[in-house]
Amino acid sequence: MYNVLVVDDEVWMCEGFKKVINKLDCGFTVIDTSRDGRQALTKLENNKQIDVVVTDIHMPIMSGLELMEEMKSRSLPQPVIVISAHNDFEYARTAMRYGAVDYLLKPINNDEIYDVLTNLKEQLNPKDNKEDKVDIAEVNGGVELVKSVLSIIEHSYMEDLSLSVLADQAGFNSSYLSRLFKLETGAGFVQYLRNVRMKHACRLLKKTELTNKDVAKEVGFWDEKHFRRTFKKDIGLTPGEYREKVKLEDSHTNI
Repeated sequence: MYNVLVVDDEVWMCEGFKKVINKLDCGFTVIDTSRDGRQALTKLENNKQIDVVVTDIHMPIMSGLELMEEMKSRSLPQPVIVISAHNDFEYARTAMRYGAVDYLLKPINNDEIYDVLTNLKEQLNPKDNKEDKVDIAEVNGGVELVKSVLSIIEHSYMEDLSLSVLADQAGFNSSYLSRLFKLETGAGFVQYLRNVRMKHACRLLKKTELTNKDVAKEVGFWDEKHFRRTFKKDIGLTPGEYREKVKLEDSHTNI
């Protein structure tokens, strides 16, 4: 069982996270909370039983980013999950450079928390396999690594791609690659892959007469209903509506 410190200036958020994490039964329990970064820093230095920090960004006295900066300067090793109500890439980029393992936007659902903690548990568990000790500041190597992953996505988006498998093939720690990928692209691996699949789905719907089911398979979705829901959510139209819209626009262009 891993011990979590939740840092948020809103009491109800602290209590909410405590209740949710403790009920998820994924190997983590909230043992303490703090109202600001300075208070959290004191607890981290005095309580060696804390394994993970979940922190908001905007707080009085000391922000979440300042907390992470202080943790880094004092060599406090706990991984940090950042939560924020602000969908600001610069905040996310800064958090990743300070070593955040993930950046979640409020409101956060239970599935998101569960997925992040489950992935983190794999990182925290002792492993027999080699883990690369790579510093996040190694930008040149990191950029080339992300470029390789982007190339694989662009050419193999229709396949069942997994960041952990790609990281293993490249000989890198999957958590490190995940942080680098989000740092360099501004999106998580899953979201980026989905964007590429949607781009190619639009192309196929526009340029071919393939059925929706066939388009779904061509871009990596093996369930047509899932494809249709995802397409509607990301594009704002169903695949059929998108195809009709494109045909209508083309007919007006040819007049």
